[in-house]
Amino acid sequence: MKKRICVPALFILLSGIQIWFSSFTKQKERRETAFETTIKDSIAVRVELVYGKDDLPDYYFSQIKTPVCEDSLCYLVTIDLYWDLLGNFQNYKTPKGNPLTKFDHIRFTNADHAKMKAILANNESSLRDHAVESLVDPEKKKKSAVVVDAVSGATNTAVKDEVVEGALYSTYTLWHIVNGDIAGKIREHSRPLINETVLRKMLGSDNAHYQYYALNKIPEQDLDKFAPLLIRLVSEGSSFVPYFAIEKIPLRIWTSENFQVTLVKLIGKVEFKMQNEILNKLKDIKLKSNSLDILISYIPKLNANQRQKVGAIANSNEAALSAKAAAAVLKSNAIPNP
Repeated sequence: MKKRICVPALFILLSGIQIWFSSFTKQKERRETAFETTIKDSIAVRVELVYGKDDLPDYYFSQIKTPVCEDSLCYLVTIDLYWDLLGNFQNYKTPKGNPLTKFDHIRFTNADHAKMKAILANNESSLRDHAVESLVDPEKKKKSAVVVDAVSGATNTAVKDEVVEGALYSTYTLWHIVNGDIAGKIREHSRPLINETVLRKMLGSDNAHYQYYALNKIPEQDLDKFAPLLIRLVSEGSSFVPYFAIEKIPLRIWTSENFQVTLVKLIGKVEFKMQNEILNKLKDIKLKSNSLDILISYIPKLNANQRQKVGAIANSNEAALSAKAAAAVLKSNAIPNP
């Protein structure tokens, strides 16, 4: 006679197996102490390097505990700070039970957090060049409703956009922690860790700081190995990165059978100014027949000046021009005037 397992017991058994399997298969985040330092001359800080699932260096982390005093009103700020591998601020989180607060212990709103993160991410902030006392208007005072005889000066209007309203001292303190000596030490610690594999990861990221950095670090002789990533940045790079990326692509890649079609196809993906950059590059390049076919197929989507550029490119590559492509050029009136 077979034994029957009751449904509740079976459910418990399967749940236990699932929990065990999840804990077994889940990779534990690898981290190590990168360096120890001090802030405000005496507060000890440990900065950790955290590795990603690919076992490559990913970001830096530190939990900071620092007093913040607004005149006679003082409190302790506890905050988890995150930097990228180049020492740029990434994010912060506040441990449970330790919210960021403004004057009179008013909690940060979502808008306050968004503004604080934007301020911390700006390492060119004018907060760098000011003593905190100069940011306070001594003529204007706010009295605390919580602490007897506690007052705080109002923020100077000249720097109001540089700080979270009601949290001048917190903003100033955190900005200098995030963008001060720790950022420099992170850059120093990362330098020997950034090899070819990490450069590839940087180029493939959406972090503009990484993209700029990696573009400047690729040796000239290795550009071919990075060609697909460079081409991606022309259409998908952040900020002005696409313009740096297109200048980084050498002539040998533009004329390569492996990459020429991909480069021409970018015209259908990029904005107007970058289309012109690509057309200007193509005017001095010997194009293959399939590349010309693709280029000419974009004529209906281009403006009159751009069509003239395509016509000039077609003229200089007449030997590789197919009959169909030549007819399309003539029909579009893209041949420039003599």
